Amino acid sequence: MKRTLLCALLALAAVLSLAACGGKPGSAGSGDSQTGQTSQGGQASSGDQSRQPGGADVGEYVFRANGVNVSINDDMAGVLAALGEPQSYFEAESCAFEGLDKTYTYSGFVITTRPEGEKDYVNSILLTDDSVTTPEGIFIGSSGDDVIAAYGQSPAGFATLLTYTKNGTVLNFVLSEDKVISIEYLAE
Repeated sequence: MKRTLLCALLALAAVLSLAACGGKPGSAGSGDSQTGQTSQGGQASSGDQSRQPGGADVGEYVFRANGVNVSINDDMAGVLAALGEPQSYFEAESCAFEGLDKTYTYSGFVITTRPEGEKDYVNSILLTDDSVTTPEGIFIGSSGDDVIAAYGQSPAGFATLLTYTKNGTVLNFVLSEDKVISIEYLAE
């Protein structure tokens, strides 16, 4: 039952992230940890829509994997150059944008993109197992109390969903029986 619920939630999250709109293009950077991290970098310039490595907005929720910062609205070309080839790749005609939505699956997480002009930008990051964490150490399997201790009381919290928003990024924790079963970064 739990596995079926998790699969259904992951499928729903993937569908929602492909249809989600929003956000300005963003950054990809490098670092040295296997976990997510909140960046302390500077703002992107309004003239150039893509940020350079390490250029995440101050206070923005940033996921970190294999020593690479990945933010919502990053130019996916930079992310791919930093992370390397995914385990699998999928693309489909976008229902919300002109072009192709793309899905890149890595060990422990999935990145979906949205097209804008000639570039693709990170639209969502879904953590898929407990091998990766948020910068505050929350992982699939953490308790709801652990999430609240790390992020504070969720302003839009429900018994099964805790939501946090910073600078255009939404961080969702889906709970079942007070355990985190899904973590997703989304464009606001």
